[in-house]
Parts: sequence; C-alpha cells; structure tokens
Amino acid sequence: MLARRGEAFQGPECSREEMRTLFLINARGQSMMSSLANELGVPLSTATHAIDRLVAKGLVTRIRSEKDRRVVQVEMSDFGKKLQDNFKSKRLSMAHSWLEPLSPGEREIFLELMAKITERAKPEAGK
Repeated sequence: MLARRGEAFQGPECSREEMRTLFLINARGQSMMSSLANELGVPLSTATHAIDRLVAKGLVTRIRSEKDRRVVQVEMSDFGKKLQDNFKSKRLSMAHSWLEPLSPGEREIFLELMAKITERAKPEAGK
C-alpha cells in the first residue's frame, strides 16, 4: 500500500482517497454506503466508485440487506484487515524508532508537545 525507506507493504497500490476510505471503514466497522459518503464528504456516486476500486483490490466487501436490496453496507475484507494490521504494526515500529534515541525525560517532553499539537489541530466546535 505504502512504501517508506525501501520497505514496501505487501498489497495493492492505493490512492490517498482510497487509504482515507479504508481507514474510515476500519475505524467504523461495517458501514452503510450513504453514511460512508457523508463522513467522507463526497457524493454517494464518488464513494461508490472508491468502493468499487477497493472491492476489485480485495480490500473491502459489500453486504446487501436481505430485507431491502437497495441497502448496501461495506466492511473490510479479511485481506484488508490483515493489511491494516500490518500497516499499524509498521507505524508503531516507526514511532518506537523515533523515540528510541531520546532519554525518558525527552520522550515525556516530546509526547507532551505532540499532545498539544494534536489538540490544537482538532477542528473547533461550531466552525
């Protein structure tokens, strides 16, 4: 999916929008297409095209309601879950490698600064 420092993930190439969609599906679990499009801030047709590409890559599966065939939900496939777990593990390893050369005091300062930056980056309520 992504490559960094010559280390590649074993999986299909994904665009930024596809990665964003995957992260959202992974975080939310099984999602209705209309809700997914709304959370992505795109028209349903755009979300549908992104899901088409992710289904073709084997990363996502569609589930149609037995009661109403118009209702479509999507979820990560087993392959998609495996790649997400691999990606999470690599990110964690990378974060550890950044913190390793720091002393315990420096790590604490670093983490305090990152928390402050993260808090500041959150959208303000009502805007």
